[in-house]
Parts: sequence; structure tokens; C-alpha cells
Amino acid sequence: MSKITRNEPPLFEVDGKAVLTGLKRGDKLGRYAILAVRDPLGFSKDAADVIADSMTDVRTITRNSMFTVLSGYYQDAQIIVCSTGSGGADTEIAMVDLMQYGGVDTFLRIGTSGTQRPDLNVGDIVITSGAVRDEGLTKEYIDACYPAIASYELMLPMIESAQARSLRYHVGITRSNDAIYCGQGRPVMGYLPNEGVVEHWVNAGVLNVERETAAILTLAQLFHARGGSICTVCNSSITQKVGVSQGIDDAIAVGLEGLALLARRDAEKEKAGQKWWSPHCG
Repeated sequence: MSKITRNEPPLFEVDGKAVLTGLKRGDKLGRYAILAVRDPLGFSKDAADVIADSMTDVRTITRNSMFTVLSGYYQDAQIIVCSTGSGGADTEIAMVDLMQYGGVDTFLRIGTSGTQRPDLNVGDIVITSGAVRDEGLTKEYIDACYPAIASYELMLPMIESAQARSLRYHVGITRSNDAIYCGQGRPVMGYLPNEGVVEHWVNAGVLNVERETAAILTLAQLFHARGGSICTVCNSSITQKVGVSQGIDDAIAVGLEGLALLARRDAEKEKAGQKWWSPHCG
């Protein structure tokens, strides 16, 4: 039996270039990245372009049929914006390549989500503190009991930014799963194998449901990075309302301002010689 040679990255590279994302080995992209799904519920065009409209000095790093990767500035913070397809599988490719080729160590999801709670409205903002790993990808990396937790250093600036804008926002648990129909309690032609799925997670305090946050938080933890997520609620199973693009501008503004604040705090932390940020670092 032949021995498998372990390479990093394991495949999908030609002449120092990642075939799937188009990133090049040795690229110095910076620390901070936004991941966003090409989602017609939230974005009128490529999600990376929508977010980059609020940034300056934007340049294209790569653009192909799977991913768009842009670089720009918000205030003094250099930020990478990467748009992907939906779900954990595309998120995994983007994160691994951004870490291994670009040196990114901070990942923020900005996107849409649904809610199944009566106390959340379409247009509200959800800042994730942790995620239910109810999808398949992360279980191929680590046991199901391993927690998916947002970095507090990333979460706190998002909360402060949402407060400063006087937005309706919530902080708590997000559920990530794969199936948007049966998996989120929507029958398909009368078929619903788990009729109690919605009530189960609502009773457990879950605020919103989407498909990518668990992957971002889990992979970030495993590979010594920081992960976070901020989503607008674009649909409600309670009111049956769908708000296309509703709240996405607020989520983008909170995310960009939060990352700029995080960059300043990282500089304070480094100057103070501390591993973790606290108010004493300033």
C-alpha cells in the first residue's frame, strides 16, 4: 500500500496558487476578513461588492465562479471581504485558504438568517455568542460535543457598534444546519420527519438559524483564529414575513465599525504587551 504524502494545503494548488480561491502562496492580506454568502435574500449583487461599497481603496485580489476576494479599508483597518456560496463547505474552503495563503486570523460572518421566535422581528440584528453545530461539515473536523464559541474580542465591538447606532439587536445562540426546508421545520410536499424541530430549538433559547456560523466559529477555534457572526433576520417563521435585504445595511455597518474598533484594540493590546484585550489595555 502506498504511503500518502501530507501536504499543506493538501491538494488544489498549481504553481503556488490555490485553484479554488485564486489566492497565491505568500500573499500578505492582513488579519481581518469578512465572509459573506452570495445570497439574494440579502444582497442585490455579489455580497463582496455590496460590502466593499462602504470601504475605501478597494482592490480585487481574485474573482472567479466560486469566490470573490477584495481588499480595502474601513477607517484605518485593512479588511478582506470574501464572498462564497452557501453553507459550510464553501466557507471551509475560503477560511482554510485565507489562513494558509493570506495570513488571516480573524473571521466575521455578515449575512442573513431566519428566526422562529416571537420576540425577534425581520430587520433585527443578531450577534452570535455561540452556535449549535447542527450541520455536517464541522463534525468531520471534531467531535459533535466540541463547542462553537464566538471570540469575545470580536463580539464586544459588534455589541458596542450596534448600541451606538441604537439598533434592535440581540446577543445569543445561533443554530447552523444544512437543510433550509425540513431541517428548519418546513414541510416538503407534506413530508416533515421531525415536526418538533422548531419548538425544540426555540425552547433551548436559540435566536436565529442559518448555515455558516458554526463552521466559522469551529474552524477558527481549531486553528487558533478568532471567529464571529452578525446576521440580520430576513425571515420569520412566526409572522411568515420575508424582508429581502432588510437590515443588511445595518449588519454591514456594525460589522465594519466593529472590525475597525477591534483593530484599534489589537494595537492597544500589543502596545500593552497583553495576550487578551481588556479595558485596562487602553
